[in-house]
Amino acid sequence: MTRRSRLLAPLAFAISAMAVNLLSVPNGVAQQKDKGPVIPPTYPTLTSPANLGGKPGASVELVLTGTNLTDATGVWTSFGGTATIPDGQKDAGKLKVTIQIPADARLGLHALRVATKAGVSNLRPFSLDDLPVVEETDKNHTKLAAQVIPVPCVVIGKADVETSDYFKFPVQAGVPVTVEVLGHRLGSPIDPVLLFHDGTGKELGGIYADDTPGLQTDARVVYMPKQSGDLIAEVRDTTFRGGADFTYRLRVGTFPGATTAFPLAIERGKTAEIGFAGLTATDAKPVKLTAPTDPGVTAVYAVPRGTSGAAGVPVPVLVSDHPELVEQEPNNEPAKANKLPVPGGVSARFAEKNDLDYFLFTAKKGAKYAVVAQTFEVNSPAEVLVRILDAKGGELAKSNPQQPTARAEFTAPADGDFFVACEHLNYLSGPNEVYHLAVLPATPDFTVTAAFDRIDVPVGGVGLLPVTLITKLNGFNAPIELAVSGGNGLSGKLTLPAGANPQPATPVFVPVTAKAGTKPGPQVIYLTATAKVDGKDVVRVATVVESVKAALSGLPNPPPEFTTPIAVAVTPEPAFTLAVTFEKPELAQGGTLKGKVAAKRAAGDDAEIALVQVAAPANVTLKLKPIAKGANDVEIELTATPAAAVGPGVVILRGTSKVGVGKDPKKEPGRDVAVVVPPVAFDVTAPKKKEEPKKEEPKKKEEPKKK
Repeated sequence: MTRRSRLLAPLAFAISAMAVNLLSVPNGVAQQKDKGPVIPPTYPTLTSPANLGGKPGASVELVLTGTNLTDATGVWTSFGGTATIPDGQKDAGKLKVTIQIPADARLGLHALRVATKAGVSNLRPFSLDDLPVVEETDKNHTKLAAQVIPVPCVVIGKADVETSDYFKFPVQAGVPVTVEVLGHRLGSPIDPVLLFHDGTGKELGGIYADDTPGLQTDARVVYMPKQSGDLIAEVRDTTFRGGADFTYRLRVGTFPGATTAFPLAIERGKTAEIGFAGLTATDAKPVKLTAPTDPGVTAVYAVPRGTSGAAGVPVPVLVSDHPELVEQEPNNEPAKANKLPVPGGVSARFAEKNDLDYFLFTAKKGAKYAVVAQTFEVNSPAEVLVRILDAKGGELAKSNPQQPTARAEFTAPADGDFFVACEHLNYLSGPNEVYHLAVLPATPDFTVTAAFDRIDVPVGGVGLLPVTLITKLNGFNAPIELAVSGGNGLSGKLTLPAGANPQPATPVFVPVTAKAGTKPGPQVIYLTATAKVDGKDVVRVATVVESVKAALSGLPNPPPEFTTPIAVAVTPEPAFTLAVTFEKPELAQGGTLKGKVAAKRAAGDDAEIALVQVAAPANVTLKLKPIAKGANDVEIELTATPAAAVGPGVVILRGTSKVGVGKDPKKEPGRDVAVVVPPVAFDVTAPKKKEEPKKEEPKKKEEPKKK
C-alpha cells in the first residue's frame, strides 16, 4: 500500500469510524497535546469494600457503592457470573445487583466492574471461597466480648481506628489450625497483625504474625494446640488505622497454608503435577494442571487441599513459553549440575542450610544470554544471587542485589558449557525458599504499557486507548503492530514505526471501534503487540499493571491475570456525531490548512459543543472554536511549524456537550456527553521551492559571411 492510497479524496475527506481499525501512522505518530490522558470524570467509580465475595454455585445480592452509578448497563465479573440489575435505580451512589456465581468457578481472587452509559468503573476484588461465611459483629472490640465463630469459616471484617477485633473459636489438642488474614492482597489498605490469647484472655507469647513472608504484608499463623479449649484471635492494623475501606477476610480452619506452588511454572500447552510450598503445605495433595495455549494467559491457579478437604488460598502457577524442569538434588557442586535447555526454566528450592544450586547450559560464542531468577513475582520470600561461571569456575557475570529482579547477562566468549550458581542472599533455607530460574537468549525484545485498564466505545463509533510506554530491550528497533483482540464487535489496529517513543505526556492512541449493532454493556479486550525479530513474529500483550496496582491500594505484586485485560464499556449511540473535513489532504511545513467540523445532532439537542485537540503529530496544532448553540458546524485551522516531520499523520478531536436538558434545567439538568471524532489523516509536505525566472541567454552575434 502506498502512502497516497491511505488518504481519501484529495479535496475533502474524513476517516469514518468503521475505517479507523485500518489506521497506521508510519510517521508523525499522533501525540497528546496536554500533560497526558485522564479518566473522564463521568465514568462510574466503585468504592465497595475489598472483601466482597461469594461461594461457587451461590447467588449473592450486593449493594455496590461509589459514584456515577446510574444508567448501569451491566456488571462484569472475571468468573463469568450472571448479573441482574433491578430497573428504576436513581441513586448515583448505590447500585443493587444480584450475581449468580457458576458452580465451576475457580476459587480465589477475581475482579468485578460496573458499566454505565458513560463508561466503565475501576476494578474491585471479589473473592470466591467455599468456607462458611460469617459477618463480623460491631461489638467484638474486647477479649471479653470476642465474637464466637465456628471452625472452619471465613469472617467478613472491617478494622476501626484505634481498636482490635476479637474472635473466639474451639481448638483440639494436636490438631493444627490455620488462621489467615487476607487484606492487602484483596486491595484493602490494611496492614494486618494477628495476635492470640487463650480462652481466659491471657496473651499467648510467641504466637504472632505481621508481614508473613510471601503474603504481601498479610498475616498467617499455623497453631498447634497443646490442649483442647478456646482460642481468641486478635486482628488489627499494625498502626491502629481503620475506616470503611480497611476491610479483610479472616479464614480459620484446618486447611493448608500454602505460600507458593511447586513447581512454579508449566510450559504452555503441557500438563504437570503441582505441589505446594508453605507453612503446612506438606499436608496439601498435589494437583494436575494443564497450561492453556492462549498467549494472553500468563498464570493458572492451584488450590491446596489437605486431609480435611478444606481449601487453602489458591496460588499462581506461571505459564511459560519454553520447557520447564524441576531441580534434582544433589546439585551442590559443578560436577552434579542440572542440565538446562536454552531457552528453558527450572523450579528450585534452597532446601538445606548453605544450599548452593548449580545448573549447566550450552552457549554459542558471541551469543548473549540472560539468566533470571524470579521469587517475589511468585510470592516466594527467597532472595537469590545468580552467578554465571565458566568451566574453570571463573565468574563471568552476576546479578545485582540492589535490583528488584535477580538477573545476570553475559556474552559467551567461546562455544561450550557454562554454569549458573544460585545461592540465598540471606543464607536462609527451608520448604518456603523456592525460586524459578530461566536461561534465555538475550535477543531484541520489547514490552508495551497502556495508560488505562478501561475505556468507553460508543456503538458505531470510536474510543481511544492510549499507549504510554514501549520498553525496548537488547537493541530492539522494529515496527510494532498493535491490535485489539477479544471482545464482541470490537476491533482496532495501529502500526508504530521503529522510532516510536510514546511517553505518559505524549502517548500514541489506538482507535477502538464498536461496529453498528453491538450490544451496550461491559466487555474485556486485550492489546496485542507483534513485531518481527530475526524473521520471526514476537507477540507481547500490553500491560496495565500500574492501573491495577492503584486499584488495589498499591499492592506490589497484583495477580498476573489482572494485569492485561482492558475493560470496555460499549455505550449507546451518541446523541451527536462529529465529522472533520479539510480543503485538501496536504499541509506544508510552515503552512496552514483550513477545514470544518460538522455536527449531526439528535432532535431537540442544540447546546454548544466544545472541541479539544486530543492528539496530533509533533509541531502540528489545531486552532479550534466551539460549535455554537444551535449551529451545526464551525471552521478550524491546522498549522504546521517548519519543524513538523514530513510524512503522513493524523489528528484526533473530542467534542463535549450537555444533552437531554429539559424545560426546567434544575429538574432535568441533562448529562455531559463526550464524542471522539474519528482520526483524520493528512500529509505533511515540504514547502514548494519558488521557481526563479529564467534568464534570457544573450544572443550570439552573427559573424559576417565570408565571401
